[in-house]
Amino acid sequence: MEVEKVKDILLNESFVYYPVGVVLYNGEGEVIAINRAVSAKFGIKDKSEFMIPHLFQTTFLTDLQKEHLRRGSTINDMAVVTMSIIPYQNKEDKILGYTLILADSPKAEIGSRHERQLQEFFNISEKVALAVPDTILLVNRKLYVERVIAVASDSHITPDVINCRVDEFPVYCLTERQKERIRNTAENCFNRKRTLKLNIDMPLTDGTIKYYQVRIVPIESKYLLVYTRNITDQVEREIENQHLTDRLSESRHMMELALQNSKVATYCFNYDIYNGCDKVNCKHCFQFHGSANDLLLRNKYVCRTLTSLRHPEDLAEFFTLFEHIRNNRLEEDKVNLRLKNDAGEYRNYEVSGKVQECDDQGNPSVIIGLVIDEQERVEQEASLLRAKEEAETADQLKSTFLANMTHEIRSPLQAIVGFSDLLSTETDEGVREEYMNLIKTNNDLLANLINDILDISKIEADMITFSYMDIHLADFVREIYATMKLRVTSPNIMLILDPCEELTLHTDKNRLAQVLMNLITNAIKHTDKGSIRFGYEVQAERVRFYVSDTGKGIPEDRIEQIFSRFVQLKGAKQGIGLGLAICRGLVEKMGGDIKASSVEGEGSVFEFTLPFVRPEA
Repeated sequence: MEVEKVKDILLNESFVYYPVGVVLYNGEGEVIAINRAVSAKFGIKDKSEFMIPHLFQTTFLTDLQKEHLRRGSTINDMAVVTMSIIPYQNKEDKILGYTLILADSPKAEIGSRHERQLQEFFNISEKVALAVPDTILLVNRKLYVERVIAVASDSHITPDVINCRVDEFPVYCLTERQKERIRNTAENCFNRKRTLKLNIDMPLTDGTIKYYQVRIVPIESKYLLVYTRNITDQVEREIENQHLTDRLSESRHMMELALQNSKVATYCFNYDIYNGCDKVNCKHCFQFHGSANDLLLRNKYVCRTLTSLRHPEDLAEFFTLFEHIRNNRLEEDKVNLRLKNDAGEYRNYEVSGKVQECDDQGNPSVIIGLVIDEQERVEQEASLLRAKEEAETADQLKSTFLANMTHEIRSPLQAIVGFSDLLSTETDEGVREEYMNLIKTNNDLLANLINDILDISKIEADMITFSYMDIHLADFVREIYATMKLRVTSPNIMLILDPCEELTLHTDKNRLAQVLMNLITNAIKHTDKGSIRFGYEVQAERVRFYVSDTGKGIPEDRIEQIFSRFVQLKGAKQGIGLGLAICRGLVEKMGGDIKASSVEGEGSVFEFTLPFVRPEA
């Protein structure tokens, strides 16, 4: 007999005479065959008499069990009889039919005990699942929910999600990106065969957003256990805490900016922490905020650094203030002291302290306060004091000036008036000429005096004008030399013009001549013998002019004063002390600077520089 026929007979006979009841169904769930064991057990002769003639139309199976069968899952049922229904699928996962196997044990007692143990285990598992704060879902390979094992009280997932795909729950409005993330995570869990976690925000249909922590556990490459925990309260608290932290950080940053821009630092000192410090591990009893002094910020022990930064001449310090507040139980107090900055310079500070907390005995234990940079105020006060002294000095100089000016004006006027009267009565031509020369000389003195007063007034009122032009310096100083040589009347004095570079400078010719002639005239007044030299030289982008003499010199303590108004050296022959002040004013207005050096008894050197402005094109 052919092998295939023998195989068919044996298979058919095995089905018919198999001692366990077996029922066959087609792909639509209709019964197509029952074996003898089923007929004997239920006392039926035809397949249509079996209690489950159609799998999907019977009431013996739940809707969930029917859905499992349609998806190709095996189900086991012990409600009426112990049975298993096994789907048969081809290579394309199409279900061709179902096999129902009655699994009654020949030993009913053992079966009953097994069923009771299984039911007991099921009940325990159910209670454990309900105690877990997670909603637990059983998801198959196609990502559909087959069973809702447990539902947490704060979950929005209900048993209605059965037969729904995990990315299409009706209660949520997920974006495509969120759906893709859920699918990819589930697929990775299947493929990698290990537990995966993700946190995801899920928008509900009412517009609110809930946050979930999801843990996915693979089971034998066929199912996924999905644990979802509602962490919305936790996330919202974290968001609120972060918001508060950001606001606190922003407020602190703004406070530090305000403190730095206002040159104010705050501090907090704690007595209890200070007394409990072992001086090995810093307890940070002293906290600074907003201080711009890096010497404090870089130092671990601020309490020690404060003492080292204090000016050695100052008796008061931080701890003096603290002890005074604590010992006298004051509400607040303040001290003034000097602290060293990063550059090693001492600056003035006002340190105030106020009691924040007291201990059980009522002694101040926490002191807070401000450290205010008072350097500018101290400097302003010193500047005001100097200005007051200068004003008083100027007032004295003004009085001296008026007295001198009165004498200086009266002298040439009296000479002019007196010699004019004599001139009218004198008949001797020689004497008349001498009187006329004296009148002319005093006229010149009076005119120069008035011009000096007008010039210094214009300079101080910023009303003086300049007329710039291109001048050839070598020719210019030669003209000055020729003019001033006539004013040197003593045979013991020699006026010398040093060799000068051929140079063209764009400047005010008249004002430059005024300065040079004033300096040379001043040198002639104070030189009895020797020489007076003058000239110029180019230094970088400036031109240096100088006048040196071998006269009496200037005392060292008067060098800083000689360019001030109304200042005259002791024993001056003429003038009211405006010449050098005019020179300084003109030079500074022209963008230069002027200075003097001298050795008393040996002579002086006056020099000034002007910007080297090239001739105009």
